[in-house]
Amino acid sequence: MYKLFWSPGSAAMAPQAVLEEIGVAYELVRIDVAAKQHQQADYKTLNPNGRIPTLVDGDFVIFETAAICQYLADRHPEANLAPPVGTEARGRYYQWLTYMTNTVQAAYMGWFHPDWTFAEPERQAALKAASEQELYRAFQVIDDGIGGQAWMAGEQFTLCDIWLAMLARWSRGMPRPMWCWPNIRRVVAATYVRPAFRRMMDKQGIVWADNWPQD
Repeated sequence: MYKLFWSPGSAAMAPQAVLEEIGVAYELVRIDVAAKQHQQADYKTLNPNGRIPTLVDGDFVIFETAAICQYLADRHPEANLAPPVGTEARGRYYQWLTYMTNTVQAAYMGWFHPDWTFAEPERQAALKAASEQELYRAFQVIDDGIGGQAWMAGEQFTLCDIWLAMLARWSRGMPRPMWCWPNIRRVVAATYVRPAFRRMMDKQGIVWADNWPQD
């Protein structure tokens, strides 16, 4: 049985939604971030960076959210969460997953936690403002890339779409949330109503977003 170390609303949303899509048994181990459990020695033996999530599969331990999700998708090809290897769709899958982790999430760090970089309030405010504009540019890149496709990588639902929905929820406190971009909104709307994504949110005890537009 898989064991997922998680905290509500964190990056653990994506691998838990993947596990729900796969339909396998798994155990949840909640990490109390407020109590800094993720920085304690027993957890850091699993994840030396003290980050969430971490997945344990028997004797195998893996951290980094994108690695966990890809590992699960490869372990369970029957779930069809990744396009076939060697196809253009697989290339797009790699592209968007890498872009969301390396560009979008990096900008989110500056927006959510400018205090991790600067101690001075004015420099924190400048970093937050710059990160916000960087996020808006990235949202436009993603929206243009999706275009008229059904999903991020093409006509197949993949874990990229789960990731996009997670990032969209994180944007709910921004002046212009991610769903202000129409193609992103369409893909996210189709993802967050999937039964697996709903089960993940129910088990984490989180809600979607109060400011999600009502059609």
